[in-house]
Amino acid sequence: MREIKLKDVCSLITCGVAKRPEYVKEGIPFLSSKNVKENRFILSGYNNVSLETHLELTKNNKPEKGDILYTRVGSFGEAAVVDFDFDFSVFVSLTLIKPDTDIVDGRYLMWYLNSPKVRSIAVNSTKGIGVQNLNVSTVREYKIPLPPLPEQKRIAAILDEADRLRQKDKQLIEKYNQLSQSVFLDMFGDPVSNPMGWEVKTMSEVCTKITDGTHHSPEPQQTGYPYVTAKHVKPFSLEFDAKPTYVNEDAHNEIYNRCKPEFGDVLYIKDGATTGIACINTFKEPISMLSSLALLKLDANINNYFLCYWLNHEGIKNKLISEFMSGAAIQRYTLKKINSFKLMVPETAIQDLFAERVQAIEAQKLQADQSLVKSEELFNSLLQRAFKGEL
Repeated sequence: MREIKLKDVCSLITCGVAKRPEYVKEGIPFLSSKNVKENRFILSGYNNVSLETHLELTKNNKPEKGDILYTRVGSFGEAAVVDFDFDFSVFVSLTLIKPDTDIVDGRYLMWYLNSPKVRSIAVNSTKGIGVQNLNVSTVREYKIPLPPLPEQKRIAAILDEADRLRQKDKQLIEKYNQLSQSVFLDMFGDPVSNPMGWEVKTMSEVCTKITDGTHHSPEPQQTGYPYVTAKHVKPFSLEFDAKPTYVNEDAHNEIYNRCKPEFGDVLYIKDGATTGIACINTFKEPISMLSSLALLKLDANINNYFLCYWLNHEGIKNKLISEFMSGAAIQRYTLKKINSFKLMVPETAIQDLFAERVQAIEAQKLQADQSLVKSEELFNSLLQRAFKGEL
């Protein structure tokens, strides 16, 4: 299969405007790298510019439907084909690519830019001191394998269908997540306003112990005792497999004697960028913890599922931040502050019923998770083969 430089199959490859324009409350969308992900756009959270500014910014390189936007700052090397008709401008964090559609299919090119090989090239080609970026000159020199146009369209259609399957699985998982949160609100009401008038207690009154992990990071090991940090704690789930860390027996014993995390305890991120996220400890064997995590051991009046959903509720997170972090330079909760958190405490029988319902939803979600793993594997396999002439 012949290879041709990207600049030879596109009429334009350039970046957006480098100087930040003046924003207006309502106007023309001004997109940046945060609005572009692999094969999709996040059309929210963007700024707007006036029509006059937009016309000035786009007089030489107006983005249009069918063009490709390619991230060059932040998440390097993610591409999506513009599939909407409204006018917009782009910031310097995006590369604007106009494919010559007589030579290259836009979706074929988009999938090539998102392939593992090109993503690796993009990451390894970034330059700059401080904020790194992917130079447009580097992108222009990319070599793309170019079969005949009908073959490009066939390959793109296969990848589109494989991507549709994995996105369907992702959407199903998100629906299960929303269902669990909906059940929480139906059973207990808004946790901030407590409209059902549930009894209110402090965290210290419903926990037998509130502590944290080690304040001295041990030397990580390839094997040993699991060492759980904030990066492993996601809303409602402990995700250790992707980026596991371990410590040796001596380090573990010192940490474990301090906090003794056990199966079913609640782990709560108390400092850092993800402060306020809670999950249940699903390790049945002993683990060690970093001080960025608080360990909450619960008494018989509080259910661990209920507490996780209470802590992870956006309204509660915002309320706790306003009450306990006002003016703080670093986002952090002390153990003393966590002890003083006030929470509604419904009857234990109702909490337990909520936990049963969530566990039933999680059983269904697990099937969707397993389906997503398979659809991701299929997609990645096809993406690897697509540009080697193997599809």
